[in-house]
Amino acid sequence: MRPVRKGDRGKQVVDIQTRLAALGYFLGREGADGLFGPHTETAVRTFQQRRLLCAHGVVDENTWMELVEAGYKPGDRLLYLRIPYLRGDDVLYLQRRLGELGFDCGPVDGIFSPAVEAAVLDFQKNVGLSVDGIVGETTLECLRRLQKVGDASRAGNIPDRMNGYMGCREICGLKVSIDPAHGGRDKGHVGVGGLLEKDVNLALAREVAATLRTEGAEVCLLHEGEPPRSLYERLESASGWNPDIHLSIHHAWHSSPRAQGVAAFYFANSFYESRSGKRLAGYLVDALCSALGRVDLHKHGRNYACLREVKPLSVMVEPGFLSHPEEGPTLADPAVIEKEARAIVAGIQAYLERV
Repeated sequence: MRPVRKGDRGKQVVDIQTRLAALGYFLGREGADGLFGPHTETAVRTFQQRRLLCAHGVVDENTWMELVEAGYKPGDRLLYLRIPYLRGDDVLYLQRRLGELGFDCGPVDGIFSPAVEAAVLDFQKNVGLSVDGIVGETTLECLRRLQKVGDASRAGNIPDRMNGYMGCREICGLKVSIDPAHGGRDKGHVGVGGLLEKDVNLALAREVAATLRTEGAEVCLLHEGEPPRSLYERLESASGWNPDIHLSIHHAWHSSPRAQGVAAFYFANSFYESRSGKRLAGYLVDALCSALGRVDLHKHGRNYACLREVKPLSVMVEPGFLSHPEEGPTLADPAVIEKEARAIVAGIQAYLERV
């Protein structure tokens, strides 16, 4: 979808405003008037912050999907396994309740996957319900009655999707999908001297892919610089390839030229975090900072689509800031890119050795 931002008008803006208002966000006295004004921008930013998205105030594809999913409440519809998978906060509620009761349904990500169906079937069998894998009023009522007392909102209280285990212990034989963010007309951020994020992302992705292949890994590079498919189409392609690790490559930008350093991101929402992703993100940051002497901006849990959609393990890395007057220009230096790629592969190896 085309990003919708401040100053835009039309039916799409009305739809966004209507969904925000239904979720309780204040749109000013004007309400859903079809103009993306300051109140709408503030509401979008607040929504993004609460959903652990990038709070830039623009309704992009990721934010739109989250807005749609946030509108589904428990009991609004029957939940069952279908293709494409059902998504929404009603599925998130179901996963939380099943997880709290000890039924393993995988990551608490709001997606009704085969793992969720298996957990539903197991639950229905254990409580004496009709074992059909369909979550309707009766199954929901049982889940509510059996809800455990305690802090159900604490992030990470549900078992991790990976259960702390990965079959590979070395790079050789590992399957890694790599998505260089942006491409084609989507330039991404523009850094010092007109440096384009899409170009730097692709250059680093290619170098990481080459380094991994030299070590014996299987690599799927999702695009080679041509106008890429939509984000969700690329992620669906990566999921179909069934990688061990999905790596999304971005570079940061900030309005302050002082911002610099390395950051990495793993999947998390208000109720769950990928502990395996958190560990891998930490190793990537450590390796990049050690190899290049950059500032450590740590690892962060986020509900980005690139972290949520590809199983079992997805991370996003930002090796530096395009906007920094000194760090920015180095990000396009082939020698620096080679160092970054070796550091990223070293971070992956460090993770595998300690799984």
